[in-house]
This record gives sequence, structure tokens and C-alpha cells, in this order.
Amino acid sequence: MEQIARPKFVVRKHPEFKRLYSSGVFGGHTPYEFKMIVYQEGYEDVTEDTVTGKEPPVILRELQAEITMSPEQAKALLSWLDRHIKAYEKQFGTIPARPVREDEPARPPEGMYG
Repeated sequence: MEQIARPKFVVRKHPEFKRLYSSGVFGGHTPYEFKMIVYQEGYEDVTEDTVTGKEPPVILRELQAEITMSPEQAKALLSWLDRHIKAYEKQFGTIPARPVREDEPARPPEGMYG
């Protein structure tokens, strides 16, 4: 029996390819897809009053991109992240995580944007 040759891949950047820095991600899922909205945070307007503490700062959360994928691809992304985080921590040490308060109940996902 003759073996079928493996396909060759051509990798090319889309003309509108962008590099983004992400301060965070939020999103959710439906039975058919996972959606992640990538955002970056910064201060909207820094004034003398915000620097001196007379007024609270205004934080701007700029939504930069929405990524939609199948449940199977979301699980593959989880596996990919897990492998890379473990390799990073092996080389550089444990990544600190946000502390979870004992009195803070675990929140299940609340749907598409929970």
C-alpha cells in the first residue's frame, strides 16, 4: 500500500496582521463556540487632581480583538498554554497567581460574557 505524502504548509502573515499586548481577556462560551475578547488597560486622562489623589483615576479598557473558536480548539489552546507555562516555570520559576480569598466563592462561567 502506497503512503500518501504529508501536506506541506505555507505560513504567511495576513496584510492586516497585528501584534497586541494584552492586559487581560474576558469572554465565555455557547454550546458551539468559545469567545475571548482581548483588552488593554491604561489611564484615560491623568490630571494633577488624579496624581495628587484628589480625584480617582479613570481607567480605559480598550477592547482590541475578539477571538472565536470551536470547543475542540479551545481545549487544544488550554493544552498548548499548559505545556508552555510548565516549560516557562521550569526555566524561570513559578509564575505568581492572583491570591484567592477564602471567603470568595468560586464563580462558574455565566454564559457568553461572564
